[in-house]
Amino acid sequence: MELRFVDPKSLVDNPNNPRSSAPNIEEDRRLAFNIKAVGVIHSPIVREMEDGRLMIIAGHRRRRASVLAKLPTIHVLVTTTDPKLDGLIAGSENTIRQNMTQAEQWRFVDGMRREKHMSDAQIARALMVTPAYLKQLSVLAGLHEPILDAIDIGRGPDHRELKIIASASPEDQRAVWAELFAECVEDDGDPAEYRLNAEDPDDEAPWTEIARALSQDRYYARDARFDRDMGRARGIAWTEDLFGEGSQDNRFTEDARAYAAAQEDWLAQCLPEGGLLLDVGEHGRPAMPEGFGLVYSYMAKCETDRVGYFLNPGSLKIEEIALRESSVPGAAQRRDGTREIVAEKPKERAEISGTGLRIIGDVRTQALHAALDAAEPGVDPWDLIAALLLALHANNVSVQGDSSHEHYRQPSARALAVQALFPDGVLVRDPGLLRHHALTVLKSVMNCGVSLHSGSGLSAQIMGLMFDADAHMPSMAFEDFLRCYSKPGIMNAGQALGLASQETGKAMRQAILAHVGQDGRWVPEAAGFTDAVQAWKAQIEYATRQAAAWAAADGDDTEEEFPEDGDDADVEGDSAGSPGADDEAEDEAPEASGDTLKEQLVETALVATLHGQPPEQDNAQAVRAHLESHLEVIRVA
Repeated sequence: MELRFVDPKSLVDNPNNPRSSAPNIEEDRRLAFNIKAVGVIHSPIVREMEDGRLMIIAGHRRRRASVLAKLPTIHVLVTTTDPKLDGLIAGSENTIRQNMTQAEQWRFVDGMRREKHMSDAQIARALMVTPAYLKQLSVLAGLHEPILDAIDIGRGPDHRELKIIASASPEDQRAVWAELFAECVEDDGDPAEYRLNAEDPDDEAPWTEIARALSQDRYYARDARFDRDMGRARGIAWTEDLFGEGSQDNRFTEDARAYAAAQEDWLAQCLPEGGLLLDVGEHGRPAMPEGFGLVYSYMAKCETDRVGYFLNPGSLKIEEIALRESSVPGAAQRRDGTREIVAEKPKERAEISGTGLRIIGDVRTQALHAALDAAEPGVDPWDLIAALLLALHANNVSVQGDSSHEHYRQPSARALAVQALFPDGVLVRDPGLLRHHALTVLKSVMNCGVSLHSGSGLSAQIMGLMFDADAHMPSMAFEDFLRCYSKPGIMNAGQALGLASQETGKAMRQAILAHVGQDGRWVPEAAGFTDAVQAWKAQIEYATRQAAAWAAADGDDTEEEFPEDGDDADVEGDSAGSPGADDEAEDEAPEASGDTLKEQLVETALVATLHGQPPEQDNAQAVRAHLESHLEVIRVA
């Protein structure tokens, strides 16, 4: 390239300029003021045409601003590259840009003040920003360095939290930071200097907690739900507000963390009977629990309404809202249509985090698919029928009749299976081909993921029990999974292995890794498939209870159709549909319904296997006995 000094007015616009929209006059004026202060920093790139004029390849806005700044000449770079690259140069020059972060801008402004001795007016004119914006950047001056690094990688606090943190002393910021990240550094590392890992998207700082710890707001005793003993346990020392109203309790504290902890203690220990502890979502709003809705002021009160309690993260006050139950899975329904409400226990942090559950789901899926592969050579056809029934019952399986939702580019495993098994419209009775495609379909459908949208749910875990997927589970003793445990959770896991108690969760993780070793195998009970049996039974029992309740409601409407009493009354109808059923019959109803469900599964499998022909009585009994022996894991006890 050749450097030349030319009149900016002599440059010719590129007809193929990728910026086709009209220029912003105000932005051009800002750049013109900046060029007056510091000159043209990056030379426009131009190409010399056959008539000797220079056409702009990149730098149209710089040329316009230079004209507005009344510069007689500017420096340009005359390119001699292939003209075919002109469009690429112009497009990439306008696309591949990255603005400075606020922290980088502050470091630059601070350097200009200290090293160049520039005034704020000069800096504002050079950067084309207002003095108010410079003042806003100055908030970053008192931040702890790791906090600035978090802002650089785009994981900093919001504006409100930033103001609170910046108002605290660097020493207080350093102390809070060290306390929160004490377990994230090596033994000889300083937790106060811990930097968030830019490559780990889950490595974030709890800015709300940091801001709360550094807050200088006043929190009054009159707004506290906790008593004197709870306050003392958290180390709260009250100060009297001498200028407060005489009729109020004017004691206050500025220790936000202790005040919030005491309020949370009250929520955990003193929640009124029937009250619901609510999680707080974004913007400090309470999250509605499953099966409940908000009771608005225009709605009539109901005896079954409950009160939800949550801690406002801004004011640290415990607030209440009225909730009304719509449907709660697992709640027993009375004959009068109301539900028997069981007071929920305060929520505690799970032993394994959501990330850990996703890891378990992925590993379970791999084990299930490996078990299906291992079963292919000699899998029992009846096992396949039961497995396919489970697959059709999976949470992530649906049948859509809308042709607009079909995908033609890549046929599904189900499409490939029917094409291979029914090439001429008649079933190819090849056991090996049937096993292969049945297992391929199962693997394409079934997974143990935790997603409510695409996970197969309990059905996949029950299938894992059928095919002994536990034997294919790899060792879970690896760092990424162990870090998903809470401290109590990792301690319990270590104790289950017979390990001595450790002072920190990190030490216990290392102890587990050393105990299992590289060649060992460790699968925690929560990661296996066995626990699914009880959950499956509970799901079936809930379904039978719901069916019995609906039958009872229908029976109330058509009571004259059923015998009122006597030996002729049917036991199942008496327990599920008659309002005069005794407690013993009512307890037996779920079991009878469960047996009915099992019989339906057996009969469905028989008809599917015998191609729709009515089965012989002896053959039906033999097959039913065989299938029952393979469906023990889903039998309702």
